[in-house]
Amino acid sequence: MGKRLLGISPLIVFIVFYFGASIIANDFSKVPIAVAFLVASIYAVCITGGMSLPDRVRTYGRGAGTTKMMFMIWIFVIAGAFSRCAQEMGCIQESVDFILNVLPTNMIYVSIFIAGCFISMATGSGLGSIVAVAPIAIAVSEQTGTSTPMMCALVVCSAMFGDNLSFISDTTIIATTTQGCALKDKFKTNFWIVIIPALCTLGLYYYIGQGITAKPPMGEVEYVKIIPYVLVLILAISGVDVLITLTTGIVVCGILGLVCGSFDFYGWMNAIGSGIESMGSITLIVLMAGGLMALIKHNGGIDTLLSVCTKFIRGRRSAEASICVLTGLLCICTANNTIAIMSVADITKGIATKYKIAPRKAASLMDVSSCIIQEVIPYSAHLLVVASLAKGVFTTDIIPYVYYVMFLTVSVLICIIFNIPRVKYTPPSTP
Repeated sequence: MGKRLLGISPLIVFIVFYFGASIIANDFSKVPIAVAFLVASIYAVCITGGMSLPDRVRTYGRGAGTTKMMFMIWIFVIAGAFSRCAQEMGCIQESVDFILNVLPTNMIYVSIFIAGCFISMATGSGLGSIVAVAPIAIAVSEQTGTSTPMMCALVVCSAMFGDNLSFISDTTIIATTTQGCALKDKFKTNFWIVIIPALCTLGLYYYIGQGITAKPPMGEVEYVKIIPYVLVLILAISGVDVLITLTTGIVVCGILGLVCGSFDFYGWMNAIGSGIESMGSITLIVLMAGGLMALIKHNGGIDTLLSVCTKFIRGRRSAEASICVLTGLLCICTANNTIAIMSVADITKGIATKYKIAPRKAASLMDVSSCIIQEVIPYSAHLLVVASLAKGVFTTDIIPYVYYVMFLTVSVLICIIFNIPRVKYTPPSTP
């Protein structure tokens, strides 16, 4: 028991340090998440046995330097550069003025939510959708005087909705492949779980938006400055890789910025540089999260979580609940829903087979539960990115406004209790 507890103790140290210190200070902005990860990482290196200190550090480094982590970091870096370039050339402000001219003010929340859902579903990238939509959404909130944390939460929730249903999302592909079901079948099952929460969220945003008022734009809208953002949105919707999309946006911003006189060549370079530097904190957090996960896994912490969560299964309901809890716990550990699904896929398939849970439902439960946790842990990539794009906003400021996640959690519980949707069990196909 002592060894099993030791395996998950770095996670306990992280939670106790971050949340404990924040609660004592009565302010979650007092304790930087990077510091909490640093403390937990040092502790994890110290308690790891059976290898020399250099080998422990190498294990930590391998976890931090996985292909998935490096891809995320590239997105962060290029997203920061594009956001700052668009800001310097006036792209964001002109886009806000255009939106306020065209859309009814009381429909802004609904429109941005639907746009985020569509982009993330089309691209299969929740992170890509956040990067594309967040700057405009944040600028709209500043222009209209509405809550910036709530607007950030709106963007995050819309990204999660689309990513969860997308046929090309990495989480969907991994979940369906490992459970042995077709993409279209998983989509149908997911749809019944998420449709009511989505409609409730849209209704709530429409109601909240009734009181919004905005100052009219000053002067004519310079439509040429909207081109970089329109181009990025079109490329994102078309399914172009997020890195290519954002790099194209940076180049177009630079060309139009030079033509319009928004900046000179060196001003463009400075905008790119400052945008990259603004993502330094989130990059370090992602690296430390990956390294910490590697040590937790090496010390048996992941196996401990799996054994605890499967100990109390008694029937279909508890089996489905265990799948959700398992995936959620792994997502808390990794702050990455893709890695969480990969980690629990085999044991989920075993549980589903033993308790006659349809593969498509097992895949849906893994995907949905990982997405829920991804939006309520303050160190998730989605929250960190949108918070970094909004000045003076912390991830803990955003979490109370993730209304869609709240509705979705209730929906998942109802679906488990009442077996919705009722799907006939068929043995999983061979991947």
